Amino acid sequence: MSEGSGFSDFFNGWFTAFGEGLEKMDEKECSRLFSECACRCAKDAVKYLYRDLFDECKGDLDLFFSKLNEKNGIDGKVIEKGKVYELIFYSCECPLKTEAGISSPRLCECSKESMIFVFKELVRDRDFSVQQIETILKGDNACHYRITF
Repeated sequence: MSEGSGFSDFFNGWFTAFGEGLEKMDEKECSRLFSECACRCAKDAVKYLYRDLFDECKGDLDLFFSKLNEKNGIDGKVIEKGKVYELIFYSCECPLKTEAGISSPRLCECSKESMIFVFKELVRDRDFSVQQIETILKGDNACHYRITF
């Protein structure tokens, strides 16, 4: 396919259909779909942002989540020391939303999968879960996740 309007039309239609398809998927299916996408994203800037801060905090999760507040657009909260934390993002920067126009809340599974990837890399010796509490794409003011170790 040559560049130009045909190419753009194809991808505009494809991304519209992709967003509609997301709405038909359950959480487990979205998790499976986005796990690879999330790894790719997390391996780049996100992983290094978190890794540098984690190393600076010498692996202390309480300090790590407290210092996340110093980063633009991210808040970290210690809910229960050594065990329960929250991450809050005040804008959605996902290119699938900002550039492709996908607005399905199912897209937020990618953020959750990204956090799973990052924390598996940072905290290899502990099991944890990530729970989605609020998302911008559902109409909330922030994307809010709880990580329980």
